[in-house]
Amino acid sequence: MEILAIILMVIAVATALVYFLNSPRGMRAVRNKTVSTILNDVRALQQSVPATPLHDIYYALAEERTNKSKWLTEFNYLHKLQNAGCFDPRTAPQPKQFAELLASVEEKIRLQASEIAGGG
Repeated sequence: MEILAIILMVIAVATALVYFLNSPRGMRAVRNKTVSTILNDVRALQQSVPATPLHDIYYALAEERTNKSKWLTEFNYLHKLQNAGCFDPRTAPQPKQFAELLASVEEKIRLQASEIAGGG
């Protein structure tokens, strides 16, 4: 009986978490966390190799993120960022705008991937 109660509690918590993550507030929290992570990664790369131009740092970071996700590769993540001017020294955005752009592109790719995976 105790095990059944624990299982039901885990299911309830998981359901609440999924509901939260799919809500506007949850999606905003995930996006803010992604932006923060990307900004921290950009700053870390800037500190480790200070003479490297931002657009090169952006490419290295985007390439690293792409290598961690088959969906980013399949949805031409690097190409989309290149088209947005992220890797061009004349048009590369500031770190905050870059982080927001990456988070936005990744969110759209996740949505497209979930539609495909869900058969929609």
